[in-house]
Formats: sequence, structure tokens, C-alpha cells
Amino acid sequence: MIAFLLWALATVDAAFIGYREAAGRSALINKGAYYRRAMMRGALFGQIAVVIAGAAIALILIFSPSPSALMHDLQEAGRRMLIVYVPYALIILITFAVRVVPSVDLRSITSVLIFGPFTLIRPLIVVAGIAWGFLAAPGPATFLLAALILSLMLSLEWVMGRLRARSSVQGRVK
Repeated sequence: MIAFLLWALATVDAAFIGYREAAGRSALINKGAYYRRAMMRGALFGQIAVVIAGAAIALILIFSPSPSALMHDLQEAGRRMLIVYVPYALIILITFAVRVVPSVDLRSITSVLIFGPFTLIRPLIVVAGIAWGFLAAPGPATFLLAALILSLMLSLEWVMGRLRARSSVQGRVK
């Protein structure tokens, strides 16, 4: 259950990254489909990060002298990560739900009061969740996994931005 919740939260976070990365880059009046595509693209990129993290976890478990103890440590670390990530994700999801109401004022206020500040603090939330999880089971294996997951989640927006910039330049050249 913990692994499923972490996967779901990583997917929501990646979809939110897709939304943020696309925000302000389209002159469309009705942007619903545009943002849905951006969120799907973000969620798909998030799955790449999840697969890489899952493969690393599998390899570390295979080569661990005590896989059951390591699995217990990873479960505890994941449980503690959820304590940090679930409230952040719930606020984001509630904000998206509020934005369903067709009000320009409501959409503007959610962007200013929630999405803006939450974009700013996202790296701190990612680091805090990883650190809180690592403190539950400090060790070389959890440190390596924590560093990998941290680098994957913090680089996702940068990678998506670079790919968008590259495709925009190629689109203009044609």
C-alpha cells in the first residue's frame, strides 16, 4: 500500500510539473485540452522516474545481504515520506478541483495563492520528505535510493522544460 501511494503521489507531482511547465506558454483562450495534454505528458515522464527508482530498489534488494530487513526499512522510510507528501498533494488536488468552477477570478486566486507558492516550495517539500524517510532507516542503501529519487524528482521539471524548448526551436526551423 505504501509503494502504491508513493507511486500515486509521484504521478500527481509529475502531472503538476507538466501543468506548471505548460502554464503561460499558450495563447489559446480555452486551454482545458492543452493543460490536460501537458499533465498527461508530465505524468508519463513521472513514470520513467518511477521505473528507474523501482529498478534501483529491485537491484539493491537483490544484492542486499538481508533483503527482508532492508524491505522493512524501505517500508518505514516510505511511510514517513507519506507524512510529508500527502498534505502537499491534497492541497494541490483540492486546488485543481476548485478550478473546475468556471470563474476567472477563482482560477486567478488559486494560481496566486496556491500554485505560485507551492511551486516555490516544491523542492523543499521533496527534500523534506526524502530526509524524513531516510531518518527512519539511515544506511548506505537507503542513502543511495534517497539520492537517486531526489535527483529524479528535482530534475523532472528541468528535463521537461529542455525538451519543450528543443521541440519549439525545431518547430520554428521547419
